[in-house]
Amino acid sequence: MEAKRLEGKTIAAELQQKIIAKTTSFEAKGRPKPSLVAIQSQEDPSAVRYINNQEKLAAKLGIDFKRIMPDQVKGEEALIRKVRELSADPAVHGIFISMPLPAGIDPDKVLMALDPQKDVEGIHPTSLGLIVLRRGKLIPPTAFAAYTLIKASGIMLRGKKAAILGQSAIVGRPLQLLLGEARVTTFVCNTGTAEEDMKKIVAASEIVVACSGKPGLVKGEWIKKGAIVIDVGTTEVDGKLQGDVEFEEAAKKAGFITPVPGGVGPLTVTMLMENLITAYEWQMK
Repeated sequence: MEAKRLEGKTIAAELQQKIIAKTTSFEAKGRPKPSLVAIQSQEDPSAVRYINNQEKLAAKLGIDFKRIMPDQVKGEEALIRKVRELSADPAVHGIFISMPLPAGIDPDKVLMALDPQKDVEGIHPTSLGLIVLRRGKLIPPTAFAAYTLIKASGIMLRGKKAAILGQSAIVGRPLQLLLGEARVTTFVCNTGTAEEDMKKIVAASEIVVACSGKPGLVKGEWIKKGAIVIDVGTTEVDGKLQGDVEFEEAAKKAGFITPVPGGVGPLTVTMLMENLITAYEWQMK
């Protein structure tokens, strides 16, 4: 029997209705609309696509949206100045900085200029530190989307084993912490993990999260029968988006699996908007 598909758009639709209810209640109380500013640092196709999706969803949810174009933040000094300006503006509740930044700009310096309470991407050291301290508020949207899809399977997580392939600050590392809180034993594979070891770890895991950005890295034959497979990878190959997992083969063995596209992606931008609402309420206290 083929795996059940975990599609992000279904969960996203439910979350969006909750966000709309909140923005409507804010307006009814005479409070300002939540405001999101996206800084597009360069003409990167994937970043532009993501920001376009933010703009479209913001209009649907009753959120004010503004985009800062690359010519407004040329160079490190200009970008840091803009981030500080927006951080100090009480009318701005969330700031998104598209990554990667142009060559020659230090991302650490840019992030340190950001008000942690407006960090909707959850990548400021304060945001990540709060997760470590089990007091997480603004969680990286992609990691949170992956975790939410895992929970959507309805499977009891406590005592399970999870293989995470990739350890970026926006997916692998925070996801390891989230799963650890659910009492899942996690194994993180990185570029130093031999393929044979990776195969053994995946084969022994009830949960597999592929977030390496390497198409077809996870072979379908590696998957444990009945496992939950979350494919975060979205690499364009010959004009089509391809995940990190061999989908067709993996779907024959997994119990649950996310498609690419249609799995984690549609939920990620909604999680960013949920972070904005959290940031808004945090700032209004």
